[in-house]
Amino acid sequence: MRSQLPLRVRPRHVAAGALAVGTTLSATALAVAAGGAPAPVAHAPAAAAAPAAAPTARLKDRRLRYGQDVVVHGRIAAGAHDGSVALQYAPAGRRWRAIETARVRPDGRYRLAAELRATGKVRVVAASASAAAEAAQSASRASRVAVAGQLVVKRRSHDTRTGGAVRVRGVLLPRTRGHQVTVEGNVGGRWRAVGRAVTRADGHFSARVVAQRLGTTKLRVRSAGTKANAGTVAHAGSVRGYRASLASWYGIYGGPLACGGTLGYSQMGVAHKSLPCGTKVTIRYGGRQVTVPVIDRGPYVGAREWDLTGATARALGFDGVGTVWTTV
Repeated sequence: MRSQLPLRVRPRHVAAGALAVGTTLSATALAVAAGGAPAPVAHAPAAAAAPAAAPTARLKDRRLRYGQDVVVHGRIAAGAHDGSVALQYAPAGRRWRAIETARVRPDGRYRLAAELRATGKVRVVAASASAAAEAAQSASRASRVAVAGQLVVKRRSHDTRTGGAVRVRGVLLPRTRGHQVTVEGNVGGRWRAVGRAVTRADGHFSARVVAQRLGTTKLRVRSAGTKANAGTVAHAGSVRGYRASLASWYGIYGGPLACGGTLGYSQMGVAHKSLPCGTKVTIRYGGRQVTVPVIDRGPYVGAREWDLTGATARALGFDGVGTVWTTV
């Protein structure tokens, strides 16, 4: 007769634990078999760092003179900055660089101003005050600013005979070599080129201008735009063309004038055979110059064109008969 061995029974808590493990492993195996990934241990989701708010930026003027300040106003949200903003500038073909900083007021507003000497773009940036985004920067929309060059030209009246030449001199800023400038004259209400020059290394130029007509021609200098600077214009005075003519003087005081009135001792004026009464004539003689109206007719002797009143002759230091220079 076979002896019976006693049955060994596992404790319930062990069986229950094994069942739980098996159930968990089975569920994991089923999830993997179904193509899924094991469920990770649940954790609280990490807060994503919010980007810093971009400041607003409004330019006072987008077209500036050489050396003029660009002025930018704007506002930035509270908590999106560390108390200050910076104005960045990028000339054509170059990288951004900070050129000015300003503190932000309690209401979030700011004002920035900095001198510009070349055309480029500007924007405003602010470092975030948030620890999670302390390395991030927010920037306003970039705005293009055109900066004109500067022509420094002395305004003066150039006097010469017709066909004679005068020099118009000046400096173009920024100082560069080989930049062409054009001298223009106003003829019949329209500007046209009357001379040209090329700048030296120090920006100086000297243009030759020929007086092509009698009378006064207004002058200006024009510089075309470049990659670095916009074009600019500066007034340069005038050129006055004269011609030689024969004149005399008369002093029949108290006598009638063809244009009305009577001739007085201090009467400034000139007599001419055909010019309309009141026509202004500039007369030069011996380094002196006067501008007087036509007030009478004459002279009718020889080749003389002008008869100067006694007062006009005294103002010029003119005596007798001689050659004077006139603009008509």
